[in-house]
Amino acid sequence: MQATLDDLSTVALDDVLDDVERRLGRQLKREAGHFSKYNGTAGFRTDEATWVRLAWRRMVEIDSQAWTGYEAAAAIDGVPRPEWLAAAVWTDQTRGVVWRADEMTLVEHGALSVTGDIISDPGLPEQWWIDLRTALTNLAEHSTDRVSMGQAHLTRRIHEVYGKDIDTTINDWACAHGDLGYANLCGPGLSIIDWESWGMGPVGWDAACLWSASLTVPALAERVQTLFADVLSTRSGKLSRLLLCANVERAFRRTGRKAPLTDTMAEHAASLIRELQ
Repeated sequence: MQATLDDLSTVALDDVLDDVERRLGRQLKREAGHFSKYNGTAGFRTDEATWVRLAWRRMVEIDSQAWTGYEAAAAIDGVPRPEWLAAAVWTDQTRGVVWRADEMTLVEHGALSVTGDIISDPGLPEQWWIDLRTALTNLAEHSTDRVSMGQAHLTRRIHEVYGKDIDTTINDWACAHGDLGYANLCGPGLSIIDWESWGMGPVGWDAACLWSASLTVPALAERVQTLFADVLSTRSGKLSRLLLCANVERAFRRTGRKAPLTDTMAEHAASLIRELQ
């Protein structure tokens, strides 16, 4: 396996982890670390029963919004999530990156999937769904100048795939998690994790993301569509779903390879376009 900072499990990190421990005053349980294979992050339990998330950015590529997402989310009320405790940030001249270690409380229950999608119904209790609905309602009422999904990106992507005859104007906006898939939802006790992308988005954006992530399990997708029918049936909810369909179709056109949901999303896109017109 080629060593790369995109997968921190492939590189020697002892000096970096030494820095984390010194700066945060915690001992990491290094042997039980969790590593992403794609986005250059890692997570570790500590000797104080907390969780430390380690991430890096090139010095010239720091996205200040994503970089401070966990810290900024501390202002959100009424949403079950890890409590942010502290952070350490430092430059690494040898690797040409900036490291950030965020310490937060441990989540009692684990993520429902290792990816955003899910392959089988997790059999969540009714209270989990009630709590999720309440959490997203409370989140939508939060005021912020952060942006999760903006008008320009939504319009550009939909027009690129389906043409410019579709009116993509969003008039209704609300605060959203921004990446609401099953890798960021814990159960059977609800907790929502990974707060890099949160901010304002079209009303229904979170529900649309969860609907898309559920389509591999039709009964689950139907449950999501029923639970969030009020926002998914709005114009902004339909445009949010159409954007997610566009992402799948765009990937197919670029690679020529069909994903498991390519045809399903194409069918939903056709239906959504008819409704929007």
